[in-house]
Amino acid sequence: MFEDRKEAELFAKKENVKWIDIKFSDFEGNWRHVTLPSTDHTWDLFEKSGVGFDASSVKLQPLEKADMVLKPIWDTAFLDPFFPSKTLSFISEARDIKTDEPSPFDPRNKVKKALELGKKLGIFDEALFAPEYEFYVFKSVTFNRRDLGMGYTVKPLTDQEDSNGLYLQAHQGYHALPPFDKHLEYRIRTAEILEELGIPVHYHHHEVGGSGQGEFEVSLTPVVKAGDHAMMVKYVARQMAQKMGVSVTFMPKPIDKHPGSGLHCHQTLMKDSKNLFYRVDGYSGLSDMALNYIAGILDNGSALLALTNPSQNSYRRLIPGYEAPTKAFFSPGNRSAAIRIPTYANNPDEQRIEFRSPDATSNPYLLLAGQLMAGIDGIAEKKDPTALGFGPIEENIFTWSDEKLKTLKSLPTSLDEALDALDSRPEFLLRGNVFSTEFVEKWIKIKREEALVFRGVPHPFEIEMYYGV
Repeated sequence: MFEDRKEAELFAKKENVKWIDIKFSDFEGNWRHVTLPSTDHTWDLFEKSGVGFDASSVKLQPLEKADMVLKPIWDTAFLDPFFPSKTLSFISEARDIKTDEPSPFDPRNKVKKALELGKKLGIFDEALFAPEYEFYVFKSVTFNRRDLGMGYTVKPLTDQEDSNGLYLQAHQGYHALPPFDKHLEYRIRTAEILEELGIPVHYHHHEVGGSGQGEFEVSLTPVVKAGDHAMMVKYVARQMAQKMGVSVTFMPKPIDKHPGSGLHCHQTLMKDSKNLFYRVDGYSGLSDMALNYIAGILDNGSALLALTNPSQNSYRRLIPGYEAPTKAFFSPGNRSAAIRIPTYANNPDEQRIEFRSPDATSNPYLLLAGQLMAGIDGIAEKKDPTALGFGPIEENIFTWSDEKLKTLKSLPTSLDEALDALDSRPEFLLRGNVFSTEFVEKWIKIKREEALVFRGVPHPFEIEMYYGV
């Protein structure tokens, strides 16, 4: 929005902005913020020393080096539509007080460094990404956890008295029309704000899940901005849900028997305004570079899932029969594939690939940086997806026999398995010092602690299954 402090400050004074809000990502991908008055002192603080904060509290620094500062990134500004007074928001990075260098654990900086590596190697000058944001909208959710009990209940919007019996079954919601589409107003009001904030909504619709699943799809966007947009989509979606008195969740598998919610990532590389993934006579319109990139993602796929699917709940979604990939292969138009080639996008302007494994429990910046680094690895090493056994396969593998399925490489079925893979094969992330060994080890440690929590806590369904043994 702005090129420098002067431009931002002039805008704030002209528009009578009362507050300046600084938003930044913690290590795991949650937005944090601090709000300052729009005064000369605040603007001077931004340009000079920055806003001090405790980086150890958000896992961006160890305790003994906790003091860091936040400085706004001028071109990320937007007027926040959810604050009670006129507020100008900026996305920020955590920076060292003395050197002004980003924190070595700042996730947004990893996307920037991955992009810089691609440029340095002469591979591309821009990477474009477009996540598909799947979610559920419920009337409400309640959960309890006590020493002697645990459980949760969600109420779909169809539980309202005015539902008139117009229910959607578990897998019948795809592109449902009103009045079956109960959260149309929510999606429209959310999409309008996203558009006002500069996020290019391609379309939105009711998804397959009958109890209120929806999707926002956005247009291909430069990768760093795509990460910023991912943070904003979650923020706006939650704020609008709060405003409308409903509940929204991006978690991969909130309810049984209904489809899970993914974060499918469309992506391509550009150089000199040319789509590097397109070749008119290539397989499904793909260039050799695109095939190398695909091979890089699939060959590093098990380790990559530790970044793109970093929660216990991620692996409730990645099961057969729900259009969620369980095997590492690519295919044109095939929604059982880990990487799908959209066949309707076979032209120089739209050619791309779609990685279907990720979900929204990921840190958006690490989600994008991880995929880009895996793809760079495939290109740098000239990996061949067919030679590595990744297809293409133009069949629905969910109809295959168990014996035939064994010929395909499986993706992890648990968080521990993905973390084991990353622990043993982190090299693709370490190329060009984009990620550090310390960063990867810290991520694995935090996620192992998260996985460990589940081992000692009985699941409510276990009570039903085993109470009477």
